Amino acid sequence: MDARNTVGAECYFITGCAVEDDIVYLAAQLEDVDSSEYTHTRVNVYVGRFEPGRQWYSRDLNTNIVSVCVKKATDFELRQLVALSKEGEVEFYTTKGGASTQEKIPDAGLRLGDLGYMRSIREIGHAIFACGYNNQVYVREDGLWKSMTMGPLQYHHAASDSYGILNAIDGFSERNLYVVGWKGTVYHWDGHHWRKIHVKTEENLTCVRCYGQDEVWIGGGNGTLLKGNFSVGFNDVGTFTDNENFWSLTKYKDQIYLASTNALYVFDGRVISRVTTRLVPEIETYTVDSTNDILWSIGAKDLVSFDGSVWKRYDHPDNPSIQP
Repeated sequence: MDARNTVGAECYFITGCAVEDDIVYLAAQLEDVDSSEYTHTRVNVYVGRFEPGRQWYSRDLNTNIVSVCVKKATDFELRQLVALSKEGEVEFYTTKGGASTQEKIPDAGLRLGDLGYMRSIREIGHAIFACGYNNQVYVREDGLWKSMTMGPLQYHHAASDSYGILNAIDGFSERNLYVVGWKGTVYHWDGHHWRKIHVKTEENLTCVRCYGQDEVWIGGGNGTLLKGNFSVGFNDVGTFTDNENFWSLTKYKDQIYLASTNALYVFDGRVISRVTTRLVPEIETYTVDSTNDILWSIGAKDLVSFDGSVWKRYDHPDNPSIQP
């Protein structure tokens, strides 16, 4: 099967990120393509400002993408959309002109490397960072990928009790980073060394986001929501008692939105409550991201925005309409 020939095939979103208020970058798998047998991802860009019929753009990649981010424009480069595969392949796509370049993180992956799969990619400061299985952390400097696995972060055999999985990375600058992962794992990078941060949970931590100068939020299994930083420690501010896993979080208009498989939640500083959008049906989600003015929610086949007062759903042109 050549997945690239399945034009118009129904798809489901894996992950995504906000680019601008009305632009979203999405990675999708085709319904009829088994990702365990075929290396393929259909990446999509939704541009709301364009007229209907021209709002969705897609391209096919011969990789299995697990994470995407935006690389901001500089004096020397245009803005790029960045996609990371589980094997450590990285595509940089320039929307203006459509230029694409591919790189490979050395040793990452299982088929194309021997250290394990990758999980997350993000621009922090002026550099791109990535993390994954086996305590892998990398930084891209001058076009080259450099390992940051050192000190308390070490590679281990997959059968070792010390084997670690890092699910997410974020930070305030290249010298102020956080990675989180399995069994309550939190590490901080100060520009020279990693330091393990002890938190009062052994739940798997799946997402981390940094805001302001010292505000770090971490989400994870069984309703875990941590707030703090490396200097003052972390407090579990979650009020959730149900068995919900928070896969993604973002701060929007001074509230923390949390994506669970079952629903979207919001933490208002006191309690975590389920969001009611009044859309029919209610939204499904597992990834959230935001700009200053717009919150975006991404589910398997559900793309929704919120401007602070109105929720709006966007149907993918290759999928049946969700709205009745």
